[in-house]
Amino acid sequence: MKETRFIPLIIALFRSVNKYTRKLKFSLFFFASALTQHLQGELVVAEGLAVEYLAASGQCSNLCRSDGDGRAEKKKPNILLILVDDMGYGDPKCFNPKSRLKTPAIDRLAREGLMFTDAHAPHSTCIASRYGLLTGRYPLRDNHRFIKPEKITLPKLFKRNGYNTGMIGKWHVGFDNFKGKDGTAKQTMTGGPFDRGFDEFFGLWGSLDQPPYFYMKNRTPVEMPTEDGKGKHYFSKDRFYNGNWLPGKIASHFKHVEVTPRLTTEAIKYIDKSAKKEKPFFLYFALPSPHGPWVPTEEFKDSSPIGVYGDFAQQVDHSIGQVLEALDKNGITKNTLVIFTSDNGPVWYQRDRLKHNHSSASIYSGMKGDFWEGGHRVPFVVRWPSVVRPKRVSESMICFTDFMATFAEIAGDKFPEAATTDSRSFLPILKGDLGHQVRDTMILNAKGRSVAYRHRNWKLITAKGPGGFTHWDGKPSEEPFGQLYNLAKDPSEKNNLWSKVPDKVKAMSSLLAKEKANKKNDKSLK
Repeated sequence: MKETRFIPLIIALFRSVNKYTRKLKFSLFFFASALTQHLQGELVVAEGLAVEYLAASGQCSNLCRSDGDGRAEKKKPNILLILVDDMGYGDPKCFNPKSRLKTPAIDRLAREGLMFTDAHAPHSTCIASRYGLLTGRYPLRDNHRFIKPEKITLPKLFKRNGYNTGMIGKWHVGFDNFKGKDGTAKQTMTGGPFDRGFDEFFGLWGSLDQPPYFYMKNRTPVEMPTEDGKGKHYFSKDRFYNGNWLPGKIASHFKHVEVTPRLTTEAIKYIDKSAKKEKPFFLYFALPSPHGPWVPTEEFKDSSPIGVYGDFAQQVDHSIGQVLEALDKNGITKNTLVIFTSDNGPVWYQRDRLKHNHSSASIYSGMKGDFWEGGHRVPFVVRWPSVVRPKRVSESMICFTDFMATFAEIAGDKFPEAATTDSRSFLPILKGDLGHQVRDTMILNAKGRSVAYRHRNWKLITAKGPGGFTHWDGKPSEEPFGQLYNLAKDPSEKNNLWSKVPDKVKAMSSLLAKEKANKKNDKSLK
């Protein structure tokens, strides 16, 4: 239309900052908006005009910044990564409509964001899972119990891109040497979060069922664990139940039941102070719950229909809700990318499924520690209101190792370490391309020579049985050497095709060998 010839003129007038008043700029802005709406049927302002108006009117401080040559760009998002411990794919209501738990906070994230239904921890146990998350590397490539100082980590990546970095919660990826004499802790512990990229850390060295029991701040104990704790029924048949933990050294004021509320309070304090700073923040909030010991506070006892685990899981959801409220109260929800997930599958035996009529792993077989899907397929939600549209679902296969490449792209990092990682970016999906497939292959749960391996919808397991915590009734002498499943037709892994489709076993074994040797992150494996 002929009217379009006026837009360049309006932009030229608008850019004459010294010649026009703010009031006139305001009029020009809305005149151009109305003209564009008339032309295209919707409000699509000419490129750069909206930003220039906001800058001229003093409204740009929280939305954009100058890069030094007159151009304006959006402020980098805050990143809140929430990792819970041992929560199953089938626990949040949004992932399993048959769940008997109430999870309003996680459901809110799903309602306001995007769910990944084929997301995986790189391993089905705590330490290896966290190693892959923080380094972007498959745990099988390294000694995953300790992060070497030269390795790139998520906080290091953010730090070099202008972020404040903080961690609240469970570390469990090693220290140089933290245990002192007689099972206590050292006064100074290096090699942990504070030395691997985090500006500040408050939390636990490891799991809540393993001594010594104490809080850490940066490199030092808040209170030394000098007293002898008796523990509670840890070596019984039901050691994961009813608040059981190993005997060992404990700080005099440390109480297991207070840990989840205390860490939640610390996370809220971090958000409150970070919201007042110019720099964006990366907060890694790694709750040690609902991993055992299951110790819900009085408020949540008997709150669920599935026993003490359900009570504790609902308390964890409540903690997540409190942290989301902190974002709301500080007015930073829109430009904060929140990711919620779990480090691996649940501790939920078949007897628990039958007793409580609740499947913590949903339709999937197995549990924590297993090669089967219930061990490593995890709930995974992303909310980023300024980018991610609500109520979206992606079926793309992703892994915790993919955080590194995704965050590098979001931060605008050149990511020179890409070739040393096993990371793929899922940012295209966050931007709306729900058909995008992040990866074709994925190595999971490596244990010695045994491993689970995905190639699209096919899954190869080079071992017999679940290989983890599940009580297996199979007879190894009567089973084939390994397992092969078509997850598109058999998501519960009930029909082992190892002996029926030998060509597929051979092809996937060849691919697996190539990926194990793929130390340069070659993305051409198909």
